[in-house]
Amino acid sequence: MFVSSRGALSRVLTQNTRCCYSSSAPLSLAAKSSKVVKPSKEVRLKIAQNYNNRRAVYKKAVSQLRKQYADEVAQQRLADEKSEAERKAKETRDRLERQRIKNIRSVKNAMRHEEARLKRAKEFQEELRSAQIDREARAERFEKARRLVLQELEEESVHWLSTPEEVDAAFNGVENEQKLWSRPGGFIGAPLPSEDAEFWRYESHTWDMSKTYQSPREKMMEELEDIAYHESNLDPEYWTDERILLQNEMEQKAKLRALVREEGRKALLLKQREIMQDIHTQKNAVGSDGLPAVPSPMPAPSLKVLANFKAMENEGVKILEEDPSKFFIFEGDSTDGKPIGLRDPVRDASPTGTPFPELLGRPPRPDTRTEKEKKRQEREEKMWAAAQAEASSAVEFAAEDEFISGGDPVDYDKLGNYGDEDDLAWEEGLDRRRDAELLSLPRHQRFNDEDLEWMIQHLEKRISSLTEILKLEQAQESGTLGKSAKNKEDDMGTTTVKATEVDDQGNEHTSYHVLPNNIDIDELMSMQDTSVLDTLNEDQISAIAAIDDDGSSMSAEQIRDALSKVPGLTEEQIESLVELELSLVENTSKVSEKTKSNEK
Repeated sequence: MFVSSRGALSRVLTQNTRCCYSSSAPLSLAAKSSKVVKPSKEVRLKIAQNYNNRRAVYKKAVSQLRKQYADEVAQQRLADEKSEAERKAKETRDRLERQRIKNIRSVKNAMRHEEARLKRAKEFQEELRSAQIDREARAERFEKARRLVLQELEEESVHWLSTPEEVDAAFNGVENEQKLWSRPGGFIGAPLPSEDAEFWRYESHTWDMSKTYQSPREKMMEELEDIAYHESNLDPEYWTDERILLQNEMEQKAKLRALVREEGRKALLLKQREIMQDIHTQKNAVGSDGLPAVPSPMPAPSLKVLANFKAMENEGVKILEEDPSKFFIFEGDSTDGKPIGLRDPVRDASPTGTPFPELLGRPPRPDTRTEKEKKRQEREEKMWAAAQAEASSAVEFAAEDEFISGGDPVDYDKLGNYGDEDDLAWEEGLDRRRDAELLSLPRHQRFNDEDLEWMIQHLEKRISSLTEILKLEQAQESGTLGKSAKNKEDDMGTTTVKATEVDDQGNEHTSYHVLPNNIDIDELMSMQDTSVLDTLNEDQISAIAAIDDDGSSMSAEQIRDALSKVPGLTEEQIESLVELELSLVENTSKVSEKTKSNEK
């Protein structure tokens, strides 16, 4: 619109200019024909009038064009405003429509959640009602069971042992006593819940984690003590061959049932794994859309199979019927022979017949070398280490050396079975043919004269200690001991010291130790309860050690007053330290008196 108006204005201006130029053309020609031409007054008035007319026409045309342009601009502005208003109205309508749809969706979701809440509340009320019914039924069953138990107890109460005399009379018989001594941890005063309730105890499938190991002589001493204990407590007239065979038969049956259950559990777990693997493979093979599924881990198996003992036994019986060699040891290589025993997967692989490999320590030999021999051996070891360091880059093992030199390969089995000094000492003086049985004995069953002397001394010491304890118990029963602990120890003899010890469960108990002739203060301290010393810090120990620097003896009150000045000590620690000090002083005086009497 604006371009068309501007073009009309240009055309009008061009025409007026051309008219002006045409009217002035004669003047130019006249000027060329005559150098000095002065127009007349009429001509000049005509030219001015002509100019004014053209200018008026031009202004009129421009005014008309401006009005036309203003009209077109106003129309265009009105059209733009109208289109903008229509656009805003459309956006407002769209926004309101979206809000209306959103409000409708929110209302529907709220209605759906309210319906779900009401449904869940109804289900919860139903669950509460059913749970209350089950709870009332269980309470009724428990109440009925309580009444039955009370009725059975009332019927059985007439046979109860209510007084110590009745208990002694019931258990004084040899048969009852031997039955109680037959197995450790028996059920005293009540029948066994099952025939194999006392079996499979004290079993361990783990390694022996003790820091020190028994020597062969200590192991043999322990076995001898067990044999003596059983011989002194078991009556051979009661334990006849028939009862021993019956007991062994019950043990074998219990072990066989345990083996069957173990194999059944393994079979059920393997079947469960195979089924879970098949299901998991099918789920991860192809998805619902035909594409490969996203890999996912297999879920954890259910542990309910480990609680179904009946299913384990049934599965184990099937394995027993298919392959009896997994449970029995037969005379021949095949299962056609006679079974001679049960397999024990825990002990068969152990050379010592124990659930874990039993290690035996060897006491070190006394060092009888002179100083000259010690220095020479130290020098030889240094020279040998230097030679090994020099030759380590060329040859690493003896086998490689023999192989390079072209000799026979090294027999490591032969080298590993060479005897050491103990084996050579044991084989010394023995004949290969006549003493073949002694030479074939394993190391842990070889005993020399020193081992026998050690065992004899240990037994004599044990007999002396038990004799002193027996004297104390007899004196306590007869009432000849006084009220003080000192009188008790005097009646027991100067060779026994009373000490307070703590067992593995943390319970304190009083024990008695027989003092040898050459006892020292360190051994005497080991017999006392010194746990209170572990609760003290270095400053407190230094302050306590400085109390008796003068060496004078102190009473209990003086010791208590001195310890009360040590910073940080509690009342319990002070009392424990006073008791420990008095016990050490008393036992030390007894040791000194015993030593003086022995010297006399």
